[in-house]
Amino acid sequence: DDLGVTSSSEVNARNLSKRNITKEKLCSWLERMSIILNSNAVPLLQITVPKADRCEKLEQEKIKDQFTIIKLQDEVLKKKDEEVEVMKQAMKQTVKREITSYASAVTKSCVTALAPANIGKAVKTVVDKDERLRNVIIYGLAETTEENLPDKVESILLGINEKPIVKDCCRVGPRKSGAVRPIKFRLSNRDIVHQVLRKSHLLRNKEGCQNVYLCPDRKKEKSTDCDSALIPLL
Repeated sequence: DDLGVTSSSEVNARNLSKRNITKEKLCSWLERMSIILNSNAVPLLQITVPKADRCEKLEQEKIKDQFTIIKLQDEVLKKKDEEVEVMKQAMKQTVKREITSYASAVTKSCVTALAPANIGKAVKTVVDKDERLRNVIIYGLAETTEENLPDKVESILLGINEKPIVKDCCRVGPRKSGAVRPIKFRLSNRDIVHQVLRKSHLLRNKEGCQNVYLCPDRKKEKSTDCDSALIPLL
């Protein structure tokens, strides 16, 4: 162009002060630049400035929305705290009612459990269990009329080399034709019962005792000759 420059970077004081750059050339160049700016830059500025204003407005609205969100979050947290407090109070009341109800039930249960009749029943249950643990049942030993059960039991025990003190010998169950009722007897303690049962296998080698078995008293029998003998005394 008239100034002898090819790019905007060459428009500087050094190039503009050259001798060949006259006032007329400089004025002509400035005039063209003004026309270019008016035709291009000004319309762009007219578009850009409102957009900048709009961006600033949007930014302010964004900040306002953020404050609104923060406020709502605070309200939500406050509401949650209130709900938690309500739940805590409700749980306290529920626990208090449950504890009161449980205490009442325990009190009633204790009163019932400590009633003389129940205490007697519990004691009897414990005693019965202890007695059953000291009992031994003999199966397969022939039954005869007017038999001497203590002698029969002691004979079986001698067959396994044991001679403990035998008590309360009796046949278990009602007499039936053709059936052999088991014999129940009681020993002094559980240790002796355990020792007798542990050696019961020795009966297999004793003549006439191959079908005789010694077993623990697993349950309380409904009826025994011993019980029948006690009925007239009641």
